[in-house]
Amino acid sequence: MKKKNFRKLFLAETLVLTAVLGLTVSGCGEPVNEDAFPAANMVDTADIDTGTFSESTLPETTVTTTSETTLPRELRVSFTALGDNLIHSAIYNQAARRAENEGEYDFSHAYAGVAGLLDNADITVLNQETLICGDEYGLSTYPCFNSPEALGEYMAELGVDVFTIANNHTLDKGEKGLRDCLEYYDEHGFVRVGAYIDRSDRENIRTVEANGVIVSFLSYTESLNGLSLSGETPLEIGRTQDLEVIKSEIAAAREISDICVVSLHWGLENSSETEDYQRSAARELGEAGADVIIGNHPHVLREIETFENSDGRETICAYSLGNFISAQSVGTNLIGGILNFEVSLGTEGDKTPAKIEGIEFIPIITHYDTNYANVRLYKLSDYNADLAAAHGVRAFTGFSYDYITEYLEKQGLDEFMKS
Repeated sequence: MKKKNFRKLFLAETLVLTAVLGLTVSGCGEPVNEDAFPAANMVDTADIDTGTFSESTLPETTVTTTSETTLPRELRVSFTALGDNLIHSAIYNQAARRAENEGEYDFSHAYAGVAGLLDNADITVLNQETLICGDEYGLSTYPCFNSPEALGEYMAELGVDVFTIANNHTLDKGEKGLRDCLEYYDEHGFVRVGAYIDRSDRENIRTVEANGVIVSFLSYTESLNGLSLSGETPLEIGRTQDLEVIKSEIAAAREISDICVVSLHWGLENSSETEDYQRSAARELGEAGADVIIGNHPHVLREIETFENSDGRETICAYSLGNFISAQSVGTNLIGGILNFEVSLGTEGDKTPAKIEGIEFIPIITHYDTNYANVRLYKLSDYNADLAAAHGVRAFTGFSYDYITEYLEKQGLDEFMKS
């Protein structure tokens, strides 16, 4: 049986019904005026039965289509901020043992537990605590560090976009070591901030573009471990001591960027207490234009807060993100974290003051066995009481799973942790 065209059938039946109704109504009153139903518009019921009703018998209709409305582009950048990448000999020695060839280093085992967390945001920022001057310097650990060249390459492979290098170990290998370290970053095309070849290099404020938004980066350190640059060198290192200089550089950064990120290596080591001067400075720098303040140096986690500036912008300040990885021997040194957040600027054509959204703190644990063997990272969600009870740090200090969770709660970081 031939399939009927039900759309045409419906239209035909409608016209027939209309005609019948018209006749019926007319039959109740005046005689039918045949001129009211021109022959061309009369329905042939034979067409209906065979499904061959011609649409040419229907009045023409006009279909109006509208093009899709293009929504304004959202101006939003996601960030991942990391703590101190503190590479003790236990870490680079095990990397050497795991490498296939002599003179090479395989850091993948140490970072495997968190590797999937570093390349999810638009921009990932790491404080590279130890210098990478070149393998010809020889590797060295505390108190004057030099890490393998393979380390920086591996961190970039994991997803690090910006390396902050203004910290208390910036001059561990003297001025020559610092120059060679800067050359290492530049030769590899890595974005480094906080130490500079000369004034011109410093004035070339580092920026990264993400989603059509320009983000600038500045970095400063409170301490150089008693060392200093000589009067003859053109080298420069960002210092926290002069807030007016920092504010002027923030102003310059804002001239060329939409979001300004400031890294501060500051505070008392191993102290979980945020000092009053840090709170005051954070707000002063926020007012000056800093949208993001990333603190490091104490090697322990401190609180995270957001505050609103007088111009309506919000600033996020992490006073210390602790260690990203290390082989230190204090329990709190081994509790670190990965901070994720977004900075929203509204939409293109309707830009609004910066808002901080989507804050997420992911606790991480640096674990090692007896005698600092087998250093590796875990997300707290992958850690457990049995691992904590077997941690090598228990030879030096108290450590347990409860020790970890209690510290996180004390710093108020559980507020930002997702279950």
